[in-house]
Amino acid sequence: MATLALRDVRKSFGKHEVIHGVSLDVKDGEFVVFVGPSGCGKSTMLRMIAGLETITEGQLVIDGALMNEETPTKRGIAMVFQSYALYPNMTVYQNMAFGLEQQKLPKAQIRELVMEAARTLKIEPLLQRRPGQLSGGQSQRVAIGRSIVRNPRIFLFDEPLSNLDAELRVHMRVEIANLHKRMGRTTIYVTHDQVEAMTLADTIVVFNEGRIEQVGTPLELYNKPANRFVAGFLGSPKMNFLPGRVAEGASGTIVEVPGGSLPLQQPARQGETIEVGIRPEHLAVVSPEGATAKARVQFTEQLGGETFLYCDVGETGEPARIVIKRPGQQRFADNEVIGLAIGASDVYCFDSKTGAALAA
Repeated sequence: MATLALRDVRKSFGKHEVIHGVSLDVKDGEFVVFVGPSGCGKSTMLRMIAGLETITEGQLVIDGALMNEETPTKRGIAMVFQSYALYPNMTVYQNMAFGLEQQKLPKAQIRELVMEAARTLKIEPLLQRRPGQLSGGQSQRVAIGRSIVRNPRIFLFDEPLSNLDAELRVHMRVEIANLHKRMGRTTIYVTHDQVEAMTLADTIVVFNEGRIEQVGTPLELYNKPANRFVAGFLGSPKMNFLPGRVAEGASGTIVEVPGGSLPLQQPARQGETIEVGIRPEHLAVVSPEGATAKARVQFTEQLGGETFLYCDVGETGEPARIVIKRPGQQRFADNEVIGLAIGASDVYCFDSKTGAALAA
């Protein structure tokens, strides 16, 4: 196992800088997930840690030792790629043993390491098959097994589940989580899927345009996003955003939004313009009579265990679209007007210019 530290790491391709001074500490045995939209720099950062890309400036430190100039082998790192990259002319056993053979290990030791990894991943019946005879999930297990046999200090995963279907992704998420619990190795996992990030990570690192937006546990980032970007990236369906204006209501401070007004807990000056964030699951549907905010239902998604309402709010100009997530099976007519209710603590406020969260 190992600790890892990034110190003001930068990466440039020619004159174009793509990683802008990233600093991060990864604890021994921690499962860290890099998440962000395509092109945000998370995979480039992973490749620099692996030694597949050079670091333009800054330091990469593993277990207290500077690793900028060390080869991938000497860093004690194993990487699982998005493409499984298995040798098609070799059996599963040969694919897993190949790296160890290159290290000139004794055959008996190689067999012991391969069989132990195969037992861990439950792929013993596949050892004599070739990659063309494997399913996507089986191929991914073999790719992980090829990394396990090297006994690395740090595991790196670069979007390993993106080529699998939805059901198999869920299954493999559980497998990877259980593997980490059993082995306890420091792991860095890259994905653009926020569900993978929320379910797998001890710590999530949110990247955007080559910078870190926020670092924290999944629920810390979900409950206390540092800015609009993080708030909008984590959550499914994603957070609703509406323009707001702070005002004084009959029972305290409110924020006026399209379709009505909402209670406000964050300190803000009367008349100030802000941006309001509301998670779909925090909105309750109530009778429109007496409700301080209203919406018009445009479309309903019935998913069996939950219902999504796509609604328009605001009577003047172009209406804003929001999503409401309700448990169970609930029926609403198209164009039906509904009332909205929400607790003050569930109303998120962001600076309308910078996007920074306004502290409660």
